[in-house]
Amino acid sequence: MPDRRALGGVAAVVAVAALGWAVTAGPLAPDRIPSAANAGSDVASTTAQVTGATRGADLYQASCAACHGPGGQGTPNGPAITASGAAGADFMLRTGRMPLPAPGQPVRRGTPAFGDADIQALVAYVASLGSGPAIPDVQVSAASDTAAGRAAYIATCAACHGAGASGDAVGGGAVAPPLLDTAPTQVGEAIRIGPGAMPAFDPRQVSDAQLGQIAAYLQFLKHGAAPGGQTVGGVGPVAEGYVGWLVYLVALFGVTRWIERKRRA
Repeated sequence: MPDRRALGGVAAVVAVAALGWAVTAGPLAPDRIPSAANAGSDVASTTAQVTGATRGADLYQASCAACHGPGGQGTPNGPAITASGAAGADFMLRTGRMPLPAPGQPVRRGTPAFGDADIQALVAYVASLGSGPAIPDVQVSAASDTAAGRAAYIATCAACHGAGASGDAVGGGAVAPPLLDTAPTQVGEAIRIGPGAMPAFDPRQVSDAQLGQIAAYLQFLKHGAAPGGQTVGGVGPVAEGYVGWLVYLVALFGVTRWIERKRRA
């Protein structure tokens, strides 16, 4: 009969070998155990995503929900924004039009109330409340076709914003604001969302390429439209013509009076 101690030794060796295989090849293998650095990186990434999403929700509830509703559905103090999309939220926040200091206040351009990181968090949160236009990619460069931009601007914008983009009253108490200091991205956003009394233009009416061309034309109006002199406010040729006639008539009257006095002398 085999020695029981020998059999026990063999069993112990087999058990140790099996345990070693489980450690090296099983789910607890050293190469499968996440390192402290990797674990920390994964946790930090997840935390950043959760923090960003939470930040947008917190900012919205603190600064927007009172007027637009907890889910963006609107209230008596403010319209629904579930269809505003990222473009609408980004435009309103970056131009300082929102949030209003109090319900019922006029919506006007101002200094943004939030920094860039908070604006991005709010935009992402508002975009998640429903469907709406994305932020357009408006590209302006030295190669932009300003002539095409002028044609598109005259066809869709000049009637309200003026030939020189200086803004104008459009009736009913509404005012089309000046555009010369508007960033290209905000030009595209405004065309897509139609803020205030302005109609919205979809890509079938104003293409994505035309957004960049219009923005380029506005930059041309601001920096290079008057190489020969003052623009007299950029309000258009009719008003500028009246100013020209007024200046010349005053000068002509002054010269006439001077000649008359010389002859009497």
